[in-house]
Amino acid sequence: MSKSLADWLCRINSTHYKEIDLGLDRLSQVVQDMSLHPECPVITVGGTNGKGSTCAMLESIYSKAGYRVGLFSSPHLIRFNERIRVNDEEMSDDVIVSSLEEVDSARQGVSLTYFEYAFLAALNIFLRQRVEIVILEVGLGGRLDAANVLDPICSIVTNIGLDHLEYLGETREDIGFEKAGIFRGDGAYSICGDEDPPESIFNVILNVRGDLRVIARDFGFVRESTGWTFWSTNGVRMNLTFPLMQGEHQLVNASLAIEAATLLKGRLPIDASSIREGILVAERMGRFQVLPSRPLFVLDVAHNVDSIRILVEELNRASFKGTTRVIFAVMGNKQYGEMLDLLDTVADQLLVCRLEDARSADPDAVVKRISDSISVDKVTPCNSVGYAIDKCLEVSDSNDRIIVCGSFMTVSAALEHPYVSSLVHNEL
Repeated sequence: MSKSLADWLCRINSTHYKEIDLGLDRLSQVVQDMSLHPECPVITVGGTNGKGSTCAMLESIYSKAGYRVGLFSSPHLIRFNERIRVNDEEMSDDVIVSSLEEVDSARQGVSLTYFEYAFLAALNIFLRQRVEIVILEVGLGGRLDAANVLDPICSIVTNIGLDHLEYLGETREDIGFEKAGIFRGDGAYSICGDEDPPESIFNVILNVRGDLRVIARDFGFVRESTGWTFWSTNGVRMNLTFPLMQGEHQLVNASLAIEAATLLKGRLPIDASSIREGILVAERMGRFQVLPSRPLFVLDVAHNVDSIRILVEELNRASFKGTTRVIFAVMGNKQYGEMLDLLDTVADQLLVCRLEDARSADPDAVVKRISDSISVDKVTPCNSVGYAIDKCLEVSDSNDRIIVCGSFMTVSAALEHPYVSSLVHNEL
């Protein structure tokens, strides 16, 4: 009897001796054996934050233009199927299971991580489905990430921040070198959404003899009262409606997607209306997602210092007089002291939670560590995100807001809560 998708996910989560094993040698062998070489254009998106949103906008733009689009992204929030999409639709369990079976049969003893299995299954599906463009979200870093096994026609690095230091290095220069590993020369396009990229980004471009387009230098945006304007030194200028995904940072992500789409017009013809509509309707759960409720609920997958800083800026941007309660859960290897210091500036109450993952930071240890900088009366340790949501709902009135952040798993846990789940269902 064929295994279910749940069975397969359990299996691939435990077959390799390391959860993360950066490198392309094992993966390249399986790609070669399965002939997983797309003939269609590939766009690869890396960076510290904003990858998922940028991929969603690219997917939406090209779908509106009539292309058959394959998108691989990670991690997922509710279902594994979110990671593999064709034509704006998540692939079914049966399609994914069939692809995983083919990968498992073809690997011939090569040990693969969970992420590598998922990537190969997605690539196999895209070739089966005869997609016309493949969009790949980098999982970790860039240079040694599975997505870098292919040669993209366009590579985007959204920004460079301090995250995953144990894998990528402890400085922006080190991390920039790893992220820029997805850049190519030989006529491929390279785009960076960091206004002040580290020197390593430029060094990599020089080495591959590529042409780098940098936001605020070669393209960018101007926010206006009723909309925004995209501009480019290529002569493109577009007056646009604000994206469905909220936040100033989404204008950066939208600008990256538009710059890529306009650069690729020679290979992937597209009209202005597809860009306008694609940016307007693109969405992704958990990206400063404001739910229609009283009290107000905001879900944000912000999981490092830079993304928490952006979240705080967005919360400060809105005029608000009620009580702000922040539900926060984080992995133990993150810079959670700095993250909570930032959240302290907008929060009236901080509820620090445990996640159902061995890597989760212990709430009591977190509270103890931040006791010198944040009043202990303001912080409450909780055993779960669900419990924290219940406590907030008990004491909040209609003018308050509840913010959930700290990791993808934090938002995922919130989405499993019956009240939050009902809000998301009603929104959809």
